[in-house]
Amino acid sequence: MMTKKVLCFALACACVATVSAQSSRRSSYRNSSRGGAARSEAEVAQDLMDSKVKISQMPSIGPQSLIAAPGLNAQGGLQPITKKRRQWGVFDMTFRTQQRWTEDLTVNWYVLCDTSKAKEKDKSKAAKRLPPYVYYTLVTRYVNIPEGDHRACSCLPPSFIERYGEPVVISCEIVTSAGKLLDGETVVNSFQWAVPGKITEENKSDREWWNNSKIIDAKDKAGEPMIEVRQGLVDRSKTPFWLVNNADYEAIQ
Repeated sequence: MMTKKVLCFALACACVATVSAQSSRRSSYRNSSRGGAARSEAEVAQDLMDSKVKISQMPSIGPQSLIAAPGLNAQGGLQPITKKRRQWGVFDMTFRTQQRWTEDLTVNWYVLCDTSKAKEKDKSKAAKRLPPYVYYTLVTRYVNIPEGDHRACSCLPPSFIERYGEPVVISCEIVTSAGKLLDGETVVNSFQWAVPGKITEENKSDREWWNNSKIIDAKDKAGEPMIEVRQGLVDRSKTPFWLVNNADYEAIQ
């Protein structure tokens, strides 16, 4: 228990550092055309285009992000075999572009779940040990993006929510095809972190918690991992939610 409490402070600091550093990085590249070496007109134009991409609303964390999939009334032999409406984790982010057309943008997702919030734990003697946290990532590339407001969405299937718990941290980045950061935000639920080490804004590797080895590779007193990296986070287009308000989402490649 003490290990988990000792770990709390570092990741809380990491989230503050993430938001601060991302803001600093955005200001840095947006102001880069004001000084320094001479830059081409194309580079300046590209910077102006990049500066017009901004996250306007991050996903919610908590009960409001847990949603049962929309269902259809089945006929014939397509009756459901379970009466329980299982909940997906649905994480919707809204962003705005002001360029008439943007060729492509990539959205990077980083989601951390607290396994203590798992509702269907395996309590058998043969059950595998669960670490305190499970971590997911997803990369989605959108193309032919018109000017205006858009949504990006990632989802966790019901079995992952039930077995590995609910999200407590969600981070999003919007980057260009060249990997240039345009905007990035982090939302944190009210909980105590369990990650060791001191996080400083001066250390570049600590600016994003998902790139911080002190966090991702942290171990408890017994030498067991505190965070387990898993696959499972999927784009909304691969879920039943794709049928709802799909005009808000751009084409994916």
